[in-house]
Amino acid sequence: MAFEVEPAHTSDAPQMARVFQAAFSDAFNRKMLPPTEDVNVWAIENVAGGGGAQPHEVFLKICDDEGRVAAFAKWVQPVDTDDGRHENDDNQGSWPVSADKELCEVFFGTMSEHHRELMGTRRHYYLEILAVDPAYQGRGLASKLLKWGLARADEEGVEVYLSSSPEGRKVYEKYGFESRHAFSPFPAYEQLNMIRPIQR
Repeated sequence: MAFEVEPAHTSDAPQMARVFQAAFSDAFNRKMLPPTEDVNVWAIENVAGGGGAQPHEVFLKICDDEGRVAAFAKWVQPVDTDDGRHENDDNQGSWPVSADKELCEVFFGTMSEHHRELMGTRRHYYLEILAVDPAYQGRGLASKLLKWGLARADEEGVEVYLSSSPEGRKVYEKYGFESRHAFSPFPAYEQLNMIRPIQR
């Protein structure tokens, strides 16, 4: 099984939303975004690219032998704007009815705030999401999706930013990411913001 990285399309969004909900299924994520139909619709539109990608956004997928999405990532390329901000920082849309809206605001709002504080107006690549179906974890899929953006960042001589779940930290540290702000939106859960410096 080759597990090749390919461009994802809007037609892949339902499968990618399924992977998202399977990958982030701990107590914190289930309270914030429970596995309900309205959350699934929101994930298709707002997480998996079902609403269409902006010019600076790149959705990637890795499929299994049967063509099912096993992992996906959303990379945001450097944005050339007056203030250097990634336009999608505050573009989560309205929250699903069954979501814990207060927890959503705290979690996503804090991530956006830290992103702005840490990166300022510097050009950088942003790994907004990386999700691997639990059935395919441990096979190097996350590394393949990660390397896509790291190679481009190195070629352009810019930093890479991401916000990691507790499970993702070791993978990111392996590729040179350094810990910055951490925050805890939920008991026994710590989100960690990480930067990979320019590689010289």
